[in-house]
Amino acid sequence: MRIRYRTMAAGAALAIAGGGMLGIAAPASASGAAPAFSCDTWHYQRGTDGHGASITCHGSPFVGYAICHRPDGLTYAASGNLARSGGTSTTWCDRDAEVVDAGAFPLPLP
Repeated sequence: MRIRYRTMAAGAALAIAGGGMLGIAAPASASGAAPAFSCDTWHYQRGTDGHGASITCHGSPFVGYAICHRPDGLTYAASGNLARSGGTSTTWCDRDAEVVDAGAFPLPLP
């Protein structure tokens, strides 16, 4: 009988604690939360001096990047310009290098 009582008491305590945690976590999803960071699909760019990528993002200032691959086999990352939310960051690779992938890093809001 005692084991059953202790098990029920422990279960009730966990349920109360779990409910309390949910109550604490709820404000994070409130309307005052920071906007989510999201980006459109990156676009391949061709220029007279090489290839690059441009990307537009929303929700935070950001810096675009491109993963570039040269004909000699070297793969490296290049960073683009700093852009505001809703703006476009363009990144250029070396001459004769191709863009393998691209994206953006969000920056913290001041």
